[in-house]
Amino acid sequence: MHVDFRTPLRGLSAATALALGTATLCALGAPPAFAAACPSPQWQARFFANTTFSGTPAATVCDAAVSENYGTGDPPGVTLPADGFGVRWSLTRDFGSGGPFSLTAEALDGIRVYVDEELKIDLWRDVTTIQKKTVNVTVPKGVHTLRVDYAAFTGSASVAFAYTPRTSPDVDTTPPLAPTGARTTYDTATRRATVTWSPNAEMDLAGYRVFRRLKDTTTYVDVTGAAHLTGTTYTGVPPATGQVWYYEVRAVDKAGREGPGSVDMPVTTVDATPPAAATGLAGKHADGANSLTWTAVADAVTYDVYRAAGDSRTYTKVATVGTPAYGDTALDPAVTSYKYTVKALDAAGNASPYAAHVAVAVPDTTPPPPPTAPAVTAEDDQGVTLSWQSGSPADTTAYHVYRAPEDLDVETKAGTTAGLTLQDTTGQAGQRFRYRVAAVDAAGNESARTPWVSGTRAVGPESVPTAPRALTGTLTGGRLELTWAAGPYVPVTEYRVYRSATSPVPTGPDAQPYRVTQDPALSVDDVPADERDQFYAVVAVTRYGVASPASGSFKPVHQAHRPPAATRIYDVSGHDGMVWFVWDHVEADEDAPAITGYRVYRATEPGVTKENATALPLTTDNEFRDTEVTNGTTYYYAVAAVDAAGGEAPLSAEVSATPEADPLP
Repeated sequence: MHVDFRTPLRGLSAATALALGTATLCALGAPPAFAAACPSPQWQARFFANTTFSGTPAATVCDAAVSENYGTGDPPGVTLPADGFGVRWSLTRDFGSGGPFSLTAEALDGIRVYVDEELKIDLWRDVTTIQKKTVNVTVPKGVHTLRVDYAAFTGSASVAFAYTPRTSPDVDTTPPLAPTGARTTYDTATRRATVTWSPNAEMDLAGYRVFRRLKDTTTYVDVTGAAHLTGTTYTGVPPATGQVWYYEVRAVDKAGREGPGSVDMPVTTVDATPPAAATGLAGKHADGANSLTWTAVADAVTYDVYRAAGDSRTYTKVATVGTPAYGDTALDPAVTSYKYTVKALDAAGNASPYAAHVAVAVPDTTPPPPPTAPAVTAEDDQGVTLSWQSGSPADTTAYHVYRAPEDLDVETKAGTTAGLTLQDTTGQAGQRFRYRVAAVDAAGNESARTPWVSGTRAVGPESVPTAPRALTGTLTGGRLELTWAAGPYVPVTEYRVYRSATSPVPTGPDAQPYRVTQDPALSVDDVPADERDQFYAVVAVTRYGVASPASGSFKPVHQAHRPPAATRIYDVSGHDGMVWFVWDHVEADEDAPAITGYRVYRATEPGVTKENATALPLTTDNEFRDTEVTNGTTYYYAVAAVDAAGGEAPLSAEVSATPEADPLP
């Protein structure tokens, strides 16, 4: 399932994925042993109510891609905590010849990526902005397993992962494997040889080339043509000499490398005398098909049926049948008549002359010409007015007007009219939209749509702002801190904060605001103890007193006290067999537990987190000498203050140093 990361909502999970048709719910609330396997290369996603992936998954889902934005709420249909849940995606697929790949992960919060259980990307930390990393790996040929572990620790949650082959010729030196399952057939009637093969598993496959050689020779000729084939079928006409020809198929990757050939497959050509032309060809249209009949031809064993559309004189073979009748159902809705002819073929494959053609008319399914000259003629606070010119007034009964946001490919019908103008009064004020128009005829056929034109409904005194988004907050003792994101498009001058003991919070005309603020944030220092278990909602108000819809109701996160603040390492140096560094002391907040020491975290790779680094013994000083190091190796460090209640501060900014042996005197 795919979710645009600009969408601030949380919860596009199993239920939503089913509605969208982009994911399949394998099991909900059932043990993993009963979850259906996902067809490769789909991902199997398992949801856990923890970040250790322990216990029974809350749900199992088949995903086409790892690309999710859960916002700050639970996935619909799945009972998970708002924070501290995990999702594990895995898939097993055939990588063919393997080769160089790029693995790209980005997440808010933690993500780890494994190839055959070997850790390749480790960004396992709680963050407030999206973190991203790309690594290059070489995948051996054959079947391998990818696994993505994701942890939503706190706050907003989103994750994406992609694996793509690296196809530049200087990087990809691995040729594709030889195609398998190759076989040939030979049509004695048309003298055409058809080569088919199984598709290669390579993700960087560009196509195939087909080669032919005469039996008892070693010279191959490329019969593919100017470009390689993208399908797994080739049809051609070998020289009709009665000799045996061999075909083989070679795969070509996007780096331009050609792999070894498949097994050679023989074709024996034939020749003969044609039968007489078919007579009595007749046709009619009924029930969505063109039905043809003709008089059987002596000595004929099959018949080739040819078709031309409309006034065209170009005939294309559409079928080969064994009886003197054919029903053509592959009709183009835009074509109102077809012409047909038939060739008879005998057992040796010789073809007769064409039969006299027959014309068959079909119902009108041709759309009218599209409108022309679309334009925005007015933009005011009542809406956007559009106009256009008719492409064919005689064949048009109405016009459909379509609208899409300027920055999104989400198109909806804004209205239908019989005239050449329409005012869109339903678009969000202040938001820029794209518009285009299509003509519709009496049969309901819709034309192609015009090019886009853009317009904005002006912001006026009656314009309604959008609801505030992403309401979050904490309650530390009696101190309440709320923040939210202002809605776009319509300017607001104040925010009304409402609260109640139940959700949703009432925000109607009879409700009294708890607080009013001009900023998208609220701080209250003296919330009484009996008023701390409340839900909050926010309404934005314009200078004209027009109120937005309410934000979602939200209950702040309660915390006993603030954890210690992060410190700063201000001096670091490497010496012979030692790294030494010093940091600032951290002072505890008033009424908070005292600072009892500092914990040092060490790693040999950049990107130090509490999960991926080694925690060294607690120290009460503000300096540290690390003697458990090796000269010439670069080490990465971060420090966190620890208080008497066991609370630990966020890590300091990362520093690095390399111990070096003292130079010889």
